[in-house]
Amino acid sequence: MSLDFLKEYELIINENIKKNIDKIRVLDKSHSSIIDGMEYTLLAGGKRIRPSLCLLGAEIGGLNKENILNFAAGIEFIHTYSLVHDDLPGMDDDNLRRGKPTCHIKYGEGEAILIGDALLTHGVRLLMEEISTVKIASQFEAIKLMLDSIGLLGMIGGQAADLQQEKAGNKSLGILEYIHKHKTGSLLEGSLLAGAILANSDNQIKKDLISYSESFGLAYQITDDILDEESSVEELGKPIGSDVKNEKLTYLKIFGINKAKEMAVIEVDKCKKSIGNYGIYGNHLIDLADYLLERRK
Repeated sequence: MSLDFLKEYELIINENIKKNIDKIRVLDKSHSSIIDGMEYTLLAGGKRIRPSLCLLGAEIGGLNKENILNFAAGIEFIHTYSLVHDDLPGMDDDNLRRGKPTCHIKYGEGEAILIGDALLTHGVRLLMEEISTVKIASQFEAIKLMLDSIGLLGMIGGQAADLQQEKAGNKSLGILEYIHKHKTGSLLEGSLLAGAILANSDNQIKKDLISYSESFGLAYQITDDILDEESSVEELGKPIGSDVKNEKLTYLKIFGINKAKEMAVIEVDKCKKSIGNYGIYGNHLIDLADYLLERRK
């Protein structure tokens, strides 16, 4: 398993993020603390899994990743907004993210809300930047998909169900699957499929990538639940035991840690079986799935 490609993607995505933050600074001289907060949270770390999935989806469909870097960066802006809001006292109330103070700890709760809002709105703007090599209809379809992925039909719907579960104490497997398919899986799936759509990929490619991303999203969440119990603050970069503290419904809570680990392996195997003969980029997706079983953060 080699993740060298992920390091390459991380580098070019970070360069694009810095470029876009610099553009915002030129345009707006009045709200430097908000822009500082955007930069702080965006560049605090992370492997850029979601924008990398978008780039891989595009390259499997034959579109050069260099053509959609703004779109991919927009996904990271949006993902980062969700982390900023997720860490707030009214949500998970965490004080560490990627080994650094969370946005509301550093900038205050009110500014953190605005920083998250700014990340979201600018992220959507980046999705809409003109891509000369992509059909307008394909870009519109990809944008619509991303908005569905992060809205009430996707991530926000999952977050809402998660909060409701905490109050109700419901331990239903059906609710757990709904929460994680929407809260975590929706943005992962949307990112990969959006890249394929931008490349005007055929239906078979899209079908394979949907199958892959559904299992990937589930494996990602199961391993996330495991790390919350088995990892350390130093490795994870955020408090461990948050799920227990917040009475979250997790795979460990229902199945126990050993069964959860078995389920993660099963889902990773499904990921790998769903990827056909897509050359080096298909191999990258396989390596990314294997990585889920080894990650420590």
